[in-house]
Amino acid sequence: MISRRAVTLSIPGALLSLAAPRVAAAAAPASRELFTLARSSNANVVKYAVRVGKGGSLHSAEPVEAYWLMLAENGRREELTWTERQLAYGFSVSDVNAQGCTLHLAACADRELRIRSANGAYHAELAIAHQPVTLQRVFVQLESSALLPSVRHVEVSGVTASGARISERILPRRVRRF
Repeated sequence: MISRRAVTLSIPGALLSLAAPRVAAAAAPASRELFTLARSSNANVVKYAVRVGKGGSLHSAEPVEAYWLMLAENGRREELTWTERQLAYGFSVSDVNAQGCTLHLAACADRELRIRSANGAYHAELAIAHQPVTLQRVFVQLESSALLPSVRHVEVSGVTASGARISERILPRRVRRF
């Protein structure tokens, strides 16, 4: 089985050519899932979630978090490594307000996701196939190589306001091998 850390560095260049462990303290903000990033290498996934405080408003200091859900193992939750946060699965957040924020993935900082609150729930909005959708899943198809796999394509999928499922396959501009 390929370790999830063994394939981390292959993802940054093509991910969407387009963070932290749960705190056990009672005062810690609750987490609400936004979308999932899965890869073809194994069943482990990265979950992106908003952190909310009392009253359901975004946690002002850390409104979004990303973490591994180790489904290929025992299903435990695991923190992203520093390298994963910097190159592949990390993100930056801006424009935080009561209604949401803007999210930029580290692998593609020029493409933004808009996190919005609607009907008491948060969701990530993104244009897929030139249509605004609520992002649900990002899937990275990896291609094996002698050292590290490279990204063959990325598929993003979500749901439109009318409930239609939309997906788009994104081919990397160039395949990166490290």
